[in-house]
Amino acid sequence: MRNQYAHFGWPVSPYSAKTRAYFRFKQIPFSDRTPSAPELLLRIQRAVGKVVMPTVRQPDGRWLQDTSEIIDVLEKRFPERAVIPRTPKQRLASLLLELHGDEWLCVPALHYRWNVPSNAAFAIDEFGRYAVPYAPRFIQRAIAKPFADKMRRYPKLLGVSKATIPGVERFTKELIARLDAHLAETPFLLGSRPCIGDFALFGPLWAHIYRDVATTNLFDDSPNVRDWFDRLLAPAGPAGEFVPNDDVPESLDGVFETLFAEQFAYLRTLVEHISTWCGKHRDAERVPRALGEAEFTMGGTTGQRKLVTFSQWMLQRPLDAYRQMNDESRASTDDWLRRVKGHEAMQLVIEHRLERKNFRMVLH
Repeated sequence: MRNQYAHFGWPVSPYSAKTRAYFRFKQIPFSDRTPSAPELLLRIQRAVGKVVMPTVRQPDGRWLQDTSEIIDVLEKRFPERAVIPRTPKQRLASLLLELHGDEWLCVPALHYRWNVPSNAAFAIDEFGRYAVPYAPRFIQRAIAKPFADKMRRYPKLLGVSKATIPGVERFTKELIARLDAHLAETPFLLGSRPCIGDFALFGPLWAHIYRDVATTNLFDDSPNVRDWFDRLLAPAGPAGEFVPNDDVPESLDGVFETLFAEQFAYLRTLVEHISTWCGKHRDAERVPRALGEAEFTMGGTTGQRKLVTFSQWMLQRPLDAYRQMNDESRASTDDWLRRVKGHEAMQLVIEHRLERKNFRMVLH
């Protein structure tokens, strides 16, 4: 249909799960496409410059890429059933949860997929089935293997090692338990309506860890998380509401405390490295995709991982939301931030900002 958006992404892709669930909740007319390898290489790569999922072709033929940008554009175009709260504290909380889902949960998601043999085999079968759907299985697996071999390297690049695996798994199990306790009281993270953070956390938890065959059992004792998955997968029901009075439930405090204690420590290091690099390359229009390695902590264990510069752009979103608050909103938000040990973290200043132009990250 001419007025439909075309959403291109595989079920095995966590970021595609994020936007697919968003389209359903928003009741935006869309067709859900699983692109084949030729379509990825010849159509999507030509449109957005790389093989990536999800991508969205708009009814006028223009393309969108990157889940946050897709949602930002569509929120302005379809303001009903908003998933980014309009009240300041909840807006900040939802953007922080999006940052957590998109830029931190990729570590356990990739660990469980590629370091667990039966999950890796399942993923290779999935890649082959979607890449060349009409080919025999042995051809599907042969075509999928090079892509899978590339993906297998990602956990190590993100700091997954023998030393950090216990912490990565501890973090994941604690997060699932905290979400389950919270979701026993409310359908979604901030009330009876999903926020952008719901979709961001849902993506890696469902599409990687729950859907992959060997790790579904991590959710055996978390029925409320499984029900939350079902709500985000189902056709949209009533719009629901966010928690009244711009409150952020105390049952999420543990999630935010971990976010600020561990993820923000890494992000602060990243911002410092980008600033140092820009100081040495004053005429640069772009920064490298990664700037060496640095220490990070997850689940209480410490290791080394790549400094992925894209994460700063995601960090800018909640920092901007915080700095745009008026004095009254800031005071109330600061009370909450102190409660979750995040006030100092939110004072971080970014000297060299990043922005997206024509599907590329450039210096502002």
